[in-house]
Amino acid sequence: MAFWWLAWKDLLMLVRDKKALLTLVAMPLLLISILGAAFGNMFAEEDAAPIKKFTLGVVNLDDGPLSTALIEEVFQKQLSKGIKIKQFNEEDLHKKIENRSLAVGLIIESDFSSTLLAGNETKVKLLTGPDPGIKDDIVEKVIEQFADSIPIEVMARQAAQPVQADSAGADTPSTQPAQAAPTTTDHPQEQSASQHLIKETTVNAKTKIVSSFQYYAAAMGVMFLLMTVVQGVSNMILEKEQEVYKRLLLSQLTYTNYLIGKMIGLVIICLLQAAIIIVGTKYIFGVDWGASAFGIAIMTAAFVINACGLGVLAGAFVKTEKAFSVAGMFGSQILAALGGSMAPLYIFPDWVVAMTKLLPNGLALQTYLKLMTGASLVNILPAVGGAVGLGVLFFAIGLIRLSIERRGKYA
Repeated sequence: MAFWWLAWKDLLMLVRDKKALLTLVAMPLLLISILGAAFGNMFAEEDAAPIKKFTLGVVNLDDGPLSTALIEEVFQKQLSKGIKIKQFNEEDLHKKIENRSLAVGLIIESDFSSTLLAGNETKVKLLTGPDPGIKDDIVEKVIEQFADSIPIEVMARQAAQPVQADSAGADTPSTQPAQAAPTTTDHPQEQSASQHLIKETTVNAKTKIVSSFQYYAAAMGVMFLLMTVVQGVSNMILEKEQEVYKRLLLSQLTYTNYLIGKMIGLVIICLLQAAIIIVGTKYIFGVDWGASAFGIAIMTAAFVINACGLGVLAGAFVKTEKAFSVAGMFGSQILAALGGSMAPLYIFPDWVVAMTKLLPNGLALQTYLKLMTGASLVNILPAVGGAVGLGVLFFAIGLIRLSIERRGKYA
């Protein structure tokens, strides 16, 4: 258990170093405040400009069922909170648009229903005033989605017609009264055809939007933790270059205990820094780290183990403190850029985001964002297990490397 007092020694040295404390605590909070305020309108849903309810003037020249469904079911019922429908004749609608009483008008042609039911493209007229904003875009997208859904339903019905015809032929003659059309559960063929044509994705209603302060609190946190690991490993290499390391070996401290003690001390320092960042951003900037406090805690511990293991592995291949310090700081900045601390992950392609999970900071950042959006502890357990496993593997390889180097040097 001799490694515990070595870890305690590193903690005492940190407490006495005011410059190091300022770098570990003040710098992350300062950068988070600057970046969170600068990019405040890029992430949060509440910062988006609200869309006010507007009136849509409609001229319906079609007597078919689809135009009625579009007006009554889609606009008047489903979109009643954002759009109000008023019906006019064509001449009055043009006058309303010209005198700016209405911003947007819609004219549905007479062949609207028949053309869509035949599986062909149809056209509608969209009238706008001088400055409609995004109102015309909203109406256009609604009509496009409605029109795109009709051919799918027609194809599904056509795929089910042979089955319906066979079942009708097996029954008694047509003197029987007509029955209601069967539901899709009565005809697996129709349901199967619809499933092949439509892929439905369910979005969790509890999912939250990540704000800029939330994103950069996690991004800057993992970046500064990487820098702390680099500084800790640099101090360990510097200690080996000086007489301190030799005096420690004279105290019957084994080489394995020395590395374990340095590793534990570094992990504790990083955990304290992470706790200060999490608690500080929560109470100073109101950052919501998610509902699972235990999930945040174990993910932080897993990331620290992963990063410290990687630091020890990198330090095992560098002989001088100066070389490691330069390479470590340069490498930590590269990892920060690739892992999403410099630029938001949302601007990267999906395959790049998936690849960044191989990096300690990339995996930690994406897991923090999951927790912020409402993920539970169960959802992050694979990431926690992967981070801890990689950290232990990195440390083991570094220990083997340093042990071989020491035996060769003192043989």
